[in-house]
Amino acid sequence: MQEVEIDQLIPWMENPRRNDHAVEAVAKSIESFGFNVPIVCDRNLTIIAGHTRWKAARKLGMKLVPIVIAQMTDTQRKAFAVADNKTAEIAEWDFPQLQMLLEELRSEDFDLRDLGFSETELSALLETGDGDPDWGEFDQRLAKLEEDLYVLLPVKVRAGEKGALQSAIKKRADELGIEGRDAAVLAGKVLQKLFRGKV
Repeated sequence: MQEVEIDQLIPWMENPRRNDHAVEAVAKSIESFGFNVPIVCDRNLTIIAGHTRWKAARKLGMKLVPIVIAQMTDTQRKAFAVADNKTAEIAEWDFPQLQMLLEELRSEDFDLRDLGFSETELSALLETGDGDPDWGEFDQRLAKLEEDLYVLLPVKVRAGEKGALQSAIKKRADELGIEGRDAAVLAGKVLQKLFRGKV
C-alpha cells in the first residue's frame, strides 16, 4: 500500500456502478474512522475499485489517499471491478445482532448516522416495541420503506436535445402538479405517471 496525490488518480469512465448517492455517507465514514480501505488501481493509476472513496476524499479536500496497485490484465481489471461491487450486495443482515450493536453504539453516544443508514432505516431498526421484535415483519416494513427511496435510472439522449427534453419534463411536471427542485426526481415522477397510464 502507498499514498499518492489524489489528483493523480484516474476514474474508470466505463464504471457501471452509480455511486453519487453514497458519497456523503462514505465521506462521513472517512471522517469518523479514517481512510482504512485503500483504493485499488492499475499501473496507470486508473481506479479499479474505490470510486466512491475517491469521490468522498475529494469532497473532504484530501490531498493524499492510500492505494494498492493490482497487477491485472485489462479483462481481469474489468471483471474485478464488477465482482467487487456485486459481491458486496450478496451478504444479508442478521437483524437481531445488528440491532444489539446499534443499541450498544447509541448507549455510548455514537452518532449512528455516521454508519450510512438513513433516519428512516434507523427508526425502523430501533423501534422494537415490547418484547422480542418480529423480524419477518421487520423485513416487510423495510421493503415498504424502499418505496420511499430513490435509485438512478440512467438514460441516453442526444446532447443537442438535452435542454429541450429537460424543459419538456419540467413543463409536464408543472401541468401534473409535480413539485421538486431535483431534475432527475421530476423526470422519474413524470415517467412513473406515464408507466401508470396517468399521463
